[in-house]
Amino acid sequence: MYDLIIQSGCIVDGSGAPWYRADIAVKDGIIAKVGNLKDEAANRYIIATGLIVAPGFIDIHSHDDLHILENPFMETKVRQGVTTTVIGNCGFGLYPVLPVNEKLFREYAIGLFGEPERKPFGFAQFDGFIEALNRRGAAVNVSSFVAHGVLRVSVMGFDNRKPTNAELDKMKSLLRQALRSGSVGMSLGLVYPPGSYADTEELIELSKVVAVEGGIVSSHIRNEAGYLLDSLDEMLTLAKEANVPLEISHLKAIGFSNFGKAKEALRKISTAKNEGVDVTFDQYPYPSGSTTATRFMPPWALEGGIKEMLQRIRYQPTRERIIRDIKDGIPNSRWEPMWKVNGWKNMMICSVEKPENKTFEGRNVEELANQLNQDPITFMLNLLDDEEGRVMMINFQQDKNDLEAIMTSDLQMFGSDGLPLRGKKAHPRLYGSFARVLGTYVREHGLLTLERAVMKMTYMPANRLGLFDRGLIRPGMAADLTIFNRQTITDLASYTNPAVHPKGIETVIVNGALVLENGSITGELPGKALRSMCRN
Repeated sequence: MYDLIIQSGCIVDGSGAPWYRADIAVKDGIIAKVGNLKDEAANRYIIATGLIVAPGFIDIHSHDDLHILENPFMETKVRQGVTTTVIGNCGFGLYPVLPVNEKLFREYAIGLFGEPERKPFGFAQFDGFIEALNRRGAAVNVSSFVAHGVLRVSVMGFDNRKPTNAELDKMKSLLRQALRSGSVGMSLGLVYPPGSYADTEELIELSKVVAVEGGIVSSHIRNEAGYLLDSLDEMLTLAKEANVPLEISHLKAIGFSNFGKAKEALRKISTAKNEGVDVTFDQYPYPSGSTTATRFMPPWALEGGIKEMLQRIRYQPTRERIIRDIKDGIPNSRWEPMWKVNGWKNMMICSVEKPENKTFEGRNVEELANQLNQDPITFMLNLLDDEEGRVMMINFQQDKNDLEAIMTSDLQMFGSDGLPLRGKKAHPRLYGSFARVLGTYVREHGLLTLERAVMKMTYMPANRLGLFDRGLIRPGMAADLTIFNRQTITDLASYTNPAVHPKGIETVIVNGALVLENGSITGELPGKALRSMCRN
């Protein structure tokens, strides 16, 4: 007898093949049989007539690192049909943390993930994170990159320099240990200090370790605006020199002057792929991005960490230098002032900490600066100072045609890049990314077929990360399944009211257990820590 049979569903199996009607039997967390099962018995039945049954969606680019430890039911993911979340992206993560720089790490991590409910905040290795996850339980599976930024903080602090040979060896050792404990690869965040302080040589040397251990490198490249193509060249060179698979994080071309450049980027990536570079990329389905407002600052201003940055804002000579660099840029640098790329009116305050500043949320910098009779740079510096650097922004920065060209590439996958912060507003992508793809870009715009869109959310990321028992509806695969209504699935989150779950996701199954049933959270916590099956 089976544990569960899903009857009469329209199966979109993740392979990209056309849908077909069949039943699915589940036993001991595994898909046991697919076909006509009308004469088979089960302890439980789900009638899926008229509904799509797909593999559970895999969010290949999330920032759920702290959130999943504090919110085991993971409604933001479960209600989107996500059964696996991939953390440790953009060079940010919760491990490996060494005691010598734990204070610096905490200061660095709180700015992104928020103040933790429990301590300790970081972990010496991925094993420690897994132990904490297992103690609390989780509704979804977790796969993780080891974050280059944390490697650097732990070994070098926020120093803007090359590592010594001993420091590089220490980073390699920590990286190797993380990979062997289950990390699927290494992530880079090359626009964020301290990751931005690393040169290409350092990154290649670390990536060689990833290659030997059978992992993948995921990179938020140095520049997605005027130096987009140069930044891609750096990463494609890294992939070639280190002989390592490369995932470009949230590929895009930002800023009005760069509209159309995404098509050049796609040509460059396709050429490299044809020449033997193992490269793919992910994307969130919105024309706007979200990031910490410390990105507004010139990189040198963050040397030593957030407290040092705040002291530089408060000390008049360094404040004047900051203002000058933000106004004019830094010669012979790939850093571009955010306002020059996007314009002040396209930079929106997303979330702040202090109650007296909450009225700023959902409003653009130009409007707020005018209201306070300040120039925009002064407003932003004062706000960063007042909030101790804990400000999140949304930037409206992409061209619709570029976004759609990236979306239709055979090398593209979907990720949310969502950042959950307790008690704060978020980008709507945290709540709506996967429903937005299926509702807006499949049903309404017809940009993708249903089968192709599902493949980009399931089989492709599973295969890329070495999770070979996920992402397809086949006997023997893990029973991670999402059941949804293709006619009603819609994202409902907005920029001013983001915390709204989508509609149309009916039932979500993780490792054979129902975590969402008829639109209601069940309280089951069957999620697991998933390790790559590509290890040598």
